[in-house]
Amino acid sequence: MENIVELDVRPILAGGVDPFEKIMETLKEMGDTQTLEIINTFEPVPLLNVLKGKGYDYKTERPDDGSIHTFLFKKQENTVERNETKETNAELSFEDLEKKYSGKLKEIDVRDLEMPMPMVTILEEIEKLSEGEALYVHHKRLPQYLLPELEDRNYNLVKKEIDEDNLKIIIFK
Repeated sequence: MENIVELDVRPILAGGVDPFEKIMETLKEMGDTQTLEIINTFEPVPLLNVLKGKGYDYKTERPDDGSIHTFLFKKQENTVERNETKETNAELSFEDLEKKYSGKLKEIDVRDLEMPMPMVTILEEIEKLSEGEALYVHHKRLPQYLLPELEDRNYNLVKKEIDEDNLKIIIFK
């Protein structure tokens, strides 16, 4: 890997801000032969899945200092961009799903978790669901990376906005 552009997102996350915009801005400014090195404390799997759909590949290294270095570079072949904003079309309403999964809803509240823990927690919890169960999530807003991750795992999502900082989500198969 040559022509490396380094971006340490740890200070951005420590400030409570999602580094997505800064990462995308940096990628736009880079040439096709440059590699973006993202330094973080975790591997940004949802971001990597989004960027794969935009023609990027990656390599991850874990030095002994506890940081994770993810190197993003353009793939040579053409790729089809994924639709990041597609919401799941569910036939049942939020209220219908609450009734359908009554007694079988695993409930979590991620509103007070710092980034990226809401997304990580949701993805961990859906993996623990048994057949016939659904996940009921209290969140501030819909995580931008959640939709493609749920689609990849064959989950559906229905949401209900209560107010500006209060969103209810039911995730089910």
